[in-house]
Amino acid sequence: MGSKAGRPHSPSAAALGGRLMKLVGDRDAALFSREISRVCAEPQATDGQPHYGDVLAWVVDAIVGVITARLGAAGPGERFVLDLHFTDGTHVDVDDLSASERWVLQTVAGFLAEEVAAGERLLAIAEQFDPTLRADTLADAIIWLDFVLDVDLPDPPDVTTT
Repeated sequence: MGSKAGRPHSPSAAALGGRLMKLVGDRDAALFSREISRVCAEPQATDGQPHYGDVLAWVVDAIVGVITARLGAAGPGERFVLDLHFTDGTHVDVDDLSASERWVLQTVAGFLAEEVAAGERLLAIAEQFDPTLRADTLADAIIWLDFVLDVDLPDPPDVTTT
């Protein structure tokens, strides 16, 4: 389950990711913004603060893990397809998304399709973003995680194992 990215998650990255999730849930925009800014600043902090790439990888892994846990794993010859729609049902054009939203969608879709090398490449690219795009990307990923945790999905179908 999860991204299977092969990237070990540091306890500090998981702790910060969890704290950011709590701040989103608490709707504490001021503290959320301050925490996001601190982890996305350049040069990267060396005071025991987790690195941006580690926190972002943890959030992406959590999104993939939640989707997989809620929908079940793709079966043989199957793959996940992410298709976004507005609340009124109209299709979301991926090209109309901001760069950070597009990055989150493409990275999660890559890991869901078990294209680990592509997902890892996108994670590496994100580490090269300027601080503003880093902040937008991490904030969007956290917000997507909060959303997928709240989506009311049916239980995964029963799978017959032999």
